[in-house]
Amino acid sequence: MDRQWLHRNRMPLACGLIALLLLALASRTALAHWGEMRQWQALAESAASLQQGAPVSLERLRQSAQVRQVKLLDVEPRDGLWQLRGQVADEQHLQQWLAALQADGVQLLQWGLERDPSGLRFELQVQP
Repeated sequence: MDRQWLHRNRMPLACGLIALLLLALASRTALAHWGEMRQWQALAESAASLQQGAPVSLERLRQSAQVRQVKLLDVEPRDGLWQLRGQVADEQHLQQWLAALQADGVQLLQWGLERDPSGLRFELQVQP
């Protein structure tokens, strides 16, 4: 290339170079955004699979209560719901057990609590 040709065509060459750099920048940003969206999608799929874990069984419910010093007196299944009645020494054990149930995916629908000479009596309606 000679000097005269460069001198005549420097403006179109500069515009072409700027356009090429802008295109590279835009494609790099788009690829980074696309990769980030794929990561969020994978994370959402992973979270959904965790929430759809195995349903809580009656035996697992009883074991969970026993570990947290909650005494289940009666478990009555009704229309896909469970009516639970039991006793607990103090409210802290009951709170810990309810938090563990919710972490396992059990929904607490209704509850009642009353003081008894031997501690606290409770009634729960849950959806496993």
